[in-house]
Amino acid sequence: MKKLIINADDFGFNPKINQGIIHSFKNGVVTSTSMIVTKEGFEDAVLLAKDNPKLSIGIHIDLDEYFEIDHSRGRIVGYKQQPLPIEQIRGELKRQIELVLSRNIIPDHLTGHHHVHLVKEIFPVVICLMKEYNIPAIRFHRKVIYDQNVYDEFKQVIEENKIVYPPHFIEGWYWGNIDEPYTVAELMTHPGYGELWREYELSSSCDPKLKLYLREKNIQLITYTDLVNEYRVQSN
Repeated sequence: MKKLIINADDFGFNPKINQGIIHSFKNGVVTSTSMIVTKEGFEDAVLLAKDNPKLSIGIHIDLDEYFEIDHSRGRIVGYKQQPLPIEQIRGELKRQIELVLSRNIIPDHLTGHHHVHLVKEIFPVVICLMKEYNIPAIRFHRKVIYDQNVYDEFKQVIEENKIVYPPHFIEGWYWGNIDEPYTVAELMTHPGYGELWREYELSSSCDPKLKLYLREKNIQLITYTDLVNEYRVQSN
């Protein structure tokens, strides 16, 4: 049986995106979401999270102020300053994590806006803070780590720290995505109202034919919490 986390990024970006994520959770296949605290919809997302306690919540760290972003690809393409002010960034990451915790939300995973958590200089800080704040799982994948040695190094650090990650990553809705070969995977999506591309992903997440297809293919929808619990059982 395949197991699939369908995670909606940008929970907290604005109320329209928040409503799209909740709709995809209630009426579609989204099982999990990553909360961004730096945008206008954060407090709205907090209320919605409390109204939907079965929705798995993680932290979507945002460090765009330190990087040049190609928004057409959702990728970091340069640094606004070098070297990066790591201690300042550490403080900002702590602020973002503590803001979520202060709202009595216990995050079960961590992701990065534009995959910033996998930037080489920032990754060790992220791992340290995940241990400090007991965040048990991370989004980790090859698609933005082009150097095999760096990937192997990161993987070793994650596993040595007993942090859990889905071993396969699917970047959005496209033909054949859930038929890729995997045992456990995360599919990243961005459902929301107000932007055409987000509404496309909202529609895909709520397609009744997709739910039927998942059942026919024996693909089980899970959360990051489910993945962590399974890891802990296997480790004991």
